[in-house]
Amino acid sequence: MILDTISRLPLYASQIPGAGQIAAAFLEQAPKAAPCEVREKSYALKEDEKRRFEVHFHTIDLMIAGEGAEVIHLCPADQLTPAELLPGGADGRKMDGTPKGTAVQLEKGWFCAIFPGEAHM
Repeated sequence: MILDTISRLPLYASQIPGAGQIAAAFLEQAPKAAPCEVREKSYALKEDEKRRFEVHFHTIDLMIAGEGAEVIHLCPADQLTPAELLPGGADGRKMDGTPKGTAVQLEKGWFCAIFPGEAHM
């Protein structure tokens, strides 16, 4: 997991393909110009008891906060119970368990990169 500011994202180009172009697109407020799939989401935060972990097998989950803040829980996948695969053939599966391990605060202007095998909610 990497947690840092969007302006420093290009420093991680060896770990995150297209990091420089992704940072430029978001800093210019043109996320659709990023060289990757961008899913802009806006949602009400849920209490931890109503959230579930997920883990990806091949995908780097790059979360960029455009506004607001969110707590992301990270947990070793072997401390959780595997559940159903993600819908629509998406890369990964849901995992059941309670938050333990590391919690990070993702705030406006920051990104969090979660790598394959790192369970998160």
